[in-house]
Amino acid sequence: MKNLNIFSWIALAVLATVASDATAGLYSIKPRPQQMGTVAVSPLLVDGALYLVMPDNPTPSEANVRDEFVAQLTMVMGLPPVVVAASNWSGEEVSLWIGTADRFQRLTDSLSASQLPGLGVLTHQEEYQLLVGSNVIYLAGFDQLGLQWGLLSLLELIAEVNGVFTFERVYIRDWPDFPKRICTINSSVRIQDQYDYADSLADMAYAYKMDEIEWNDPDGGNPVRSNFAMTASLALRAKFIRRAQFLTMGVDRTALRVQDLSWQEGVPILNEAMTVGSSGFTTNAYNSSVPNGGFETWAANVPTGWAMHPPESYSTISRDNVNRHSGVASVKWANLDAGYDWDRTIHNRMFFGDHRLFKLKFWVKTQNFTGRLRFLVLGDEPVNNHFENQRISLTGTASWTLIEREFSTFNLDTASLWLGPDVGCSGNLWIDDVSIEPRGLVNMVRRADTPLQVYKQPGNVLMNEGLDYTVTDQVSPPYPGYIRTPLLQRVSGGQLPVGSAVTVNYYTAIIYQTGRETVCFSLLEPIEYYQSQIRNLDSALAPDGFKIHINEVSLANYDPLCNSRGMSPGQLCGWHCDQLYDVIQSRRPGAPVRIYGDAFDIWVDDNRCHPITTSPWTVGSLQQLAPQMEMMAMSDYSRNLDSTFAFFNANGHNAVMAYYGSANFADAIEGAIAARHSPNCQGFQFYDWDITVFDKLLDFSALGWNFGPFFVHDPLNFTARPDSMRLQVECWADSFRISQATSITARSLSYRYLPGGAWTTITPAAIGLNRYRSALAIPANATSIEYYFSATDHRGQVGKLPPDAPARVFSVALPPAAGNDGVSPGQYDGAIVPRVDGQVIEWDRLKGAQGYEVHWSPTGDLARRRQTIVGTVPGDQCQFVFDPRLYQTMDPCYLLVYPIFNPGKPARK
Repeated sequence: MKNLNIFSWIALAVLATVASDATAGLYSIKPRPQQMGTVAVSPLLVDGALYLVMPDNPTPSEANVRDEFVAQLTMVMGLPPVVVAASNWSGEEVSLWIGTADRFQRLTDSLSASQLPGLGVLTHQEEYQLLVGSNVIYLAGFDQLGLQWGLLSLLELIAEVNGVFTFERVYIRDWPDFPKRICTINSSVRIQDQYDYADSLADMAYAYKMDEIEWNDPDGGNPVRSNFAMTASLALRAKFIRRAQFLTMGVDRTALRVQDLSWQEGVPILNEAMTVGSSGFTTNAYNSSVPNGGFETWAANVPTGWAMHPPESYSTISRDNVNRHSGVASVKWANLDAGYDWDRTIHNRMFFGDHRLFKLKFWVKTQNFTGRLRFLVLGDEPVNNHFENQRISLTGTASWTLIEREFSTFNLDTASLWLGPDVGCSGNLWIDDVSIEPRGLVNMVRRADTPLQVYKQPGNVLMNEGLDYTVTDQVSPPYPGYIRTPLLQRVSGGQLPVGSAVTVNYYTAIIYQTGRETVCFSLLEPIEYYQSQIRNLDSALAPDGFKIHINEVSLANYDPLCNSRGMSPGQLCGWHCDQLYDVIQSRRPGAPVRIYGDAFDIWVDDNRCHPITTSPWTVGSLQQLAPQMEMMAMSDYSRNLDSTFAFFNANGHNAVMAYYGSANFADAIEGAIAARHSPNCQGFQFYDWDITVFDKLLDFSALGWNFGPFFVHDPLNFTARPDSMRLQVECWADSFRISQATSITARSLSYRYLPGGAWTTITPAAIGLNRYRSALAIPANATSIEYYFSATDHRGQVGKLPPDAPARVFSVALPPAAGNDGVSPGQYDGAIVPRVDGQVIEWDRLKGAQGYEVHWSPTGDLARRRQTIVGTVPGDQCQFVFDPRLYQTMDPCYLLVYPIFNPGKPARK
């Protein structure tokens, strides 16, 4: 046979392009499958309707799977598949068989017949097995989720070529490493854009093979909801049921764009100096100021009175005498780098005065700035209490813009003010004229344990409400238990004439971290309220599990009733959360419950909003909880996740690794590594309130599914005995979004010949990017070979192929040896891997060969490729020059040579 004519070259190039695109499909599947490879170079072609074969009399779960397959395949192929019951199927048309092992035995028997390791036996929850044959696509699932995950992978293998759909001929055996991959939705669905946010996030999680939704809907437990909110909630719930995703729900008040006040400890504001006016009391100015708040004085390129940590952060600021709001200077952050992870705020330790409520004011301008501002108020070491912890969204502004924030230092008179750009910012930023002033009365808590006291000065004479003054709310309607905007007015005829000096003591509801309210531990009302919320939530939406959102001590030191229990703040927090757990169990015995872990973890740095003297304040909290409660091991709080997991495990609690989406993704990587060290880790959870960070969700889901290393291997199959064989594998690691060079630091091939051979381990040679090969001599008495691969990546993670090796291995039968005279007409199926030198292909002569066929064989398959013949040469030649036109489209490293012993006969059966 001579070299191919030009039309054959064109046809071959088209086929190669299709095969190349299909191979890309296998590599585009994310999360990465545990075990995968190709079984033929030519794709399966579907020109017309695809037949969907499934068990007879489908169960409700199978009906949901059927509907999902029909919808997805119709969307991709433009033509709905024809659904056929398995007992009625005997056609020759291209078909897709789907089902579980217990319902479709013929399907799993067909998978077993492939003799690919593990196919036909499904042992993991959510496992799927996929084999694209010459005329049938086999897709088996352990359960409904497994079938759906298999469908998502199958969709990646479909390509359209001139109106014909191609399916890459591959096999996949896959399941998740962890049983839980949780996507958190923090939103109500009161309006359309909130529903769109929740719905799109739910679809994203499903597309990324996440099996659980944690939905924190602050309205979920409300007895009365709008028709829109109720309809939207039921629609989302129905979607989760249809997809068999586990739904966990909470009823807290911290969700997206919901600022409702809830039960909370009152923070005492004492000796608020006010003056009685004709239309109401007005707050006097405080005798407090921010030292060098205008950044007028500097020393060694540092504004006097201000500091930074770590020291290298000083290089990011400078004095600017031109761009200033007032005075002679401002502080400038120039050329901020979004990749800089250290804190860049400036700090000022100053006297505030205790039991006051402040308003922080400062002026800001920007240039090409993206990011947020950071505002903290911290107590002194070693406790370093967080009195305020805000990240402030900032729209770029070329003009000086005023920003205001509220805070209190509670019972401490001195603390540190931190202000500046948050991590991840870029561009230029200026800040000037930082000041504080009294906030005035706001969010007054009116309960029996939170008295309002007005004293006439001088003399500190207690006035009487109703006789000397009145309290009204300037907003309408008033919120139960609170006066949102209090107005104090004198009563005509009372003891307070206009101009009188008074001091006021009252309790305010602090909005901590821009709206995260907390629950009061001292009264019965919150428990009764929680019972009602859980009852309403369960009746309306019947979630599969529940979430408790108490993650703070809630200023318990200030409550005499709390202190009278003799508990530390940590113990009190745990005791209260255990009460909430009991409320859930009384309604739904045995229901799974998850809780934020930072309030119970002794390895946390964040002490939150508590003027306490014990560090960490969480000591004793975990021991109050029922061990059935699942903990969130939070990567953004824990100082050492290995220790956090161990601490939870020692106290009988399972955990999930929880990653805050706005944080550096390196935290998620470190959390994934720690999770794999921890027997009590059940999975991974992604949570945030900002939709813009959910572009990280796919990579995060992949961490909990298959962390790597990843393998692609095409199994061997011989119809005639070879003298030697070459085992080839592709293996690589993933960077998962972070700037880190990936590598395989070690790899091995373990094999043995049967009968009687001992296991031998060798190191495959690198033959190209991510490709490794081992050449093996075959003993004369060997009837088969068993083997598996192992690899270690740059993170120290070890992977095996098959993933459950050595319990399960690849096995290849070796036909009996025979002379050339015994070879039947056709091709000797033992392939030769040639030497490649540029466009010149060479190989060693094989005795008795009358000619050679050169095949292009992606991934080095030794048993097929009829459609990939690129040329023939006579038996006295052992060289082939690769045509330049093909050299541009085909990698010559993928060439195989087949010897021909009977010229004139078909090369392949």
